[in-house]
Amino acid sequence: MPFDPLYLLSGDLRHSITIQKPSATRDAAGQPVSAWTDVLTTRAKIEGTTSTSYKEINQNGAITSQVTDLFTIRWPGASIDLAPGMRVQFGDNLYLIQAVDNILKRNRVVKLFTLAIDADSN
Repeated sequence: MPFDPLYLLSGDLRHSITIQKPSATRDAAGQPVSAWTDVLTTRAKIEGTTSTSYKEINQNGAITSQVTDLFTIRWPGASIDLAPGMRVQFGDNLYLIQAVDNILKRNRVVKLFTLAIDADSN
C-alpha cells in the first residue's frame, strides 16, 4: 500500500488537546490583560520532532534548551482559522504554534509545529 499523507489511524489520535488564541481584554482600569480564549478542543497525535527535540541555543549569554513537538489533528472546518501565535494546551503543558500545515491543502489533516513554553511566560 503506498504512503498516503492524508490517512490517519483513529488510534493515533489518543491525546485530548485544546487550541487557544490570545484575546484582547481589559481590566477595570482599562489596562490590557493577557488572556487566552479556547478555540477548539480535539483529539491529536503528538510526536517529538527527531534530531531537534532539544536544541541548545544561546539566549542572553545562557544556554537553554528548546523542545519542539508536532501535533497532528483532523481539519477542524472552515470556521476555525488556525494560525501561528496561537497555543496548544495538553494537560499542564503549553505549546506555542510556530507553523500550521494543511496537508496538500486538502482540508483533511493539519499539522501544528509547536514550541514548548512555560505557563508563566504568557
